[in-house]
Amino acid sequence: MHIDEHNLPWKQCNHCPHGRSIMNSTVAGSILPRFFWRRLAAFVVDTLLFYIVAAIVSIVLVVALPWAPRYFIPSMTACEPTAPDALVQRIEREWPLAPGQSRVSQICTTSFWGVADSRSFVSTLVDAGDNPTQRTINFEIDEAGNPVELEAMRLGTEVFDELVPVLLFCLSGAALIARFGTTPGKKLFALRVIADNGEALPFAKAAKREALRMLPAMLDAFSAPFMLLSIASFGSGDILRDLMDATTILGAPVQIIMLAGGLIFPLFAIVWWVLPLLRWRGQTIYDHLSGCHVILSPRAQTTSPAEAAA
Repeated sequence: MHIDEHNLPWKQCNHCPHGRSIMNSTVAGSILPRFFWRRLAAFVVDTLLFYIVAAIVSIVLVVALPWAPRYFIPSMTACEPTAPDALVQRIEREWPLAPGQSRVSQICTTSFWGVADSRSFVSTLVDAGDNPTQRTINFEIDEAGNPVELEAMRLGTEVFDELVPVLLFCLSGAALIARFGTTPGKKLFALRVIADNGEALPFAKAAKREALRMLPAMLDAFSAPFMLLSIASFGSGDILRDLMDATTILGAPVQIIMLAGGLIFPLFAIVWWVLPLLRWRGQTIYDHLSGCHVILSPRAQTTSPAEAAA
């Protein structure tokens, strides 16, 4: 189904773009098109452009201020086999191998531009067979090779570090929509974001829309710290013991929470992003909550048959 923006029955509005406004998501008995492929391509373009610009800014800041955050600078992780120290001996003793199984223990160092940032102990157990499976325990260690205790402040820092890039992405998109009614990706694919009444979105409303759009990504920032916190809350206090239990004992409290944390956020993302497009009603969930629509720009007169059938 193709609906040309210029052929829709608009309500006259002197303060709206082109003097018209959308009455609601269903106009004249027809549901506004979803522009699925345009929206997807626009999101990819916006994400790539944002990352490139943010990475350049981050590099400049780090060069000028070595202590500056490295949110958008790629990290490198190098791993090497660990010697049979106390950790390895304990794992071999308390997590024994069954026939046909093998284990690899490594020390992995994460660094930014050659500057070490953190060290982790990684032990992977491989089950042999037609379809080999792996189970891994991974925890941060200090310079002496001892497990780093879980602290609420450190978990909070991890959440903050995960949230900042997403929030910056939302704010940049909101600023562009409030100023131009579109983003570079949307402009490239002839899309605009307007309020339900046809007016331009103010920054606050655009920020709300962008934050709601990226809500699954924001919640996902809590998943890893949430699972670590569950270990600290429900475990014995022995990090290594709790990690081994969570990996090997199905049904342990820690395992249940870790499994829930690993499933809830992806399922929510599917419901939030994909389901509304499959069961299209004229708006996505976040557009409905924000009181806005995505429409074709005035210069876009036609829609491809493939997009119209999406």
